[in-house]
Amino acid sequence: MHANLGDTGSFQVLNLQGALEFLGDTQAVCELLGPLVQSLDKDIADLEQMLAQGDFLGAAGLLHSLKGFIPVFCHAAFAEQLAGVEKRIRLQDSPALRNEATALLPTLHQLKAEARAYLQQRA
Repeated sequence: MHANLGDTGSFQVLNLQGALEFLGDTQAVCELLGPLVQSLDKDIADLEQMLAQGDFLGAAGLLHSLKGFIPVFCHAAFAEQLAGVEKRIRLQDSPALRNEATALLPTLHQLKAEARAYLQQRA
């Protein structure tokens, strides 16, 4: 089913058109948004805790798992930013890398909010 996604222009982080191009089907996009929101609920809290505790290997592992769906649902610039931080944080810990990883959090929160809003809009 290749139905219309509806209004997709109001989102800054969520790239529904890119997700549709990647997945090829509006139904698949909508079916994956729910699990995306659930995953982000847990993953963002875990990432915040790991960074606060200085668990950078744990944070790198979590960023690695996020890297799997971020390119599907986000614009390329954020996907590349996240992948770069994930790669660098695996190799070393530094205040700059800690700040880079922490700087990802507002965008992840916004992605979750936009995905949730889209799902509510379609309900």
